[in-house]
Amino acid sequence: MGTRTRLKSMVSRSLEKMMLIAIGLSTVVIIGVPVLMYAIDTISTTTQLQEAVLVAGQIHNATRDVDTGVLNTTSITFWVNPGLSVTANEKTLTVLFIDNGTPANTWAATYSHDIIINEPILSHTGRVLYSAEFTLVDDSIHITFLEVPI
Repeated sequence: MGTRTRLKSMVSRSLEKMMLIAIGLSTVVIIGVPVLMYAIDTISTTTQLQEAVLVAGQIHNATRDVDTGVLNTTSITFWVNPGLSVTANEKTLTVLFIDNGTPANTWAATYSHDIIINEPILSHTGRVLYSAEFTLVDDSIHITFLEVPI
């Protein structure tokens, strides 16, 4: 085999290897990036759900403490993520978390006193810091939510 033929063969094999590497990298980018983005979105949703569970627990614990007479008044501070809302209907307090593509999560409890909320928390587009005061007044639990400026 001559030098020229050997050189052509080496160049041909090098081009084949470069093509295989290019195809492999393209495949990784085409498949890997969407999978990575999905994983990041899933982690973000899980974190927001965990925070919603904590907020719902704080709100219901404070309401229960006032409802049962453990405390006459109490206050808490918490972060509200997008998709979280807090509403009341007579004696039922509901914390609802809805995130894109996931089933709604609801934490509702019925108390022995009527619940009056000055202004319900409705879903925001961003993360907001709130303070809440829970007070028993005239046989009703008054919950005052205030957005805390940052």
